[in-house]
Amino acid sequence: LASSLRDKLLKTLKSNGLSGNELSVASALILGYKDDLDSDLKHSYSSAGATHVLAVSGLHVGIIFLVINSMLSFMDKNKSLKAIKLILILFLLWFYALITGLSPSVVRAATMFSFVAVGAIFNRKSSIYNTLAASAFVLLCYNPFLIMEVGFQLSYLAVLGIVYFQPKIYAKFYFKNWLLDKIWGITAVSIAAQLTTFPLGLLYFHQFPTYFMISNLFVIPGAFIIIL
Repeated sequence: LASSLRDKLLKTLKSNGLSGNELSVASALILGYKDDLDSDLKHSYSSAGATHVLAVSGLHVGIIFLVINSMLSFMDKNKSLKAIKLILILFLLWFYALITGLSPSVVRAATMFSFVAVGAIFNRKSSIYNTLAASAFVLLCYNPFLIMEVGFQLSYLAVLGIVYFQPKIYAKFYFKNWLLDKIWGITAVSIAAQLTTFPLGLLYFHQFPTYFMISNLFVIPGAFIIIL
């Protein structure tokens, strides 16, 4: 069912004039379909430290979550509406996960944000570390062998790095200018994620993405606009 839904959406992209590398990147970025990516293109993204944008993951699901949460913010007025809001958020998150083929990375991200959504409805702002641990526990109960997957290891390490290191790195410099502050914020996220993932990157892929700070300045805002 997930594959057939995604195939219909891929046909929509093709019917709107996309072809070649543009189609393969759009398919990967929006729908997590990577079969059409050629090796040179994959290598280019890998060298630039932007491979994460080609696999539907926390970045993509996070954008979807933020947009839905903002659109339904008017439902925070009473408990009944908040319960309906939770159901809608969970349904739309997992529907997005379904149309992207229920890949391991998107299932991880959807599980993680589901815990965040449930906690927010009950006004339980728990530690993000508990949320991460709970989502990992649920996934490992379903399939214990996930812990041996490179994607599972890298995604959780990346989020842990961002949660722990990003505030510390961001606090090192202060910019009054709005644009410079946003640029530094994205740079701090990139550095934080690399701090925790580069050892595994060297172990599994034998390379270090030297341009990750520059590439993410364009990739993250660009991905946000394209996904919207």
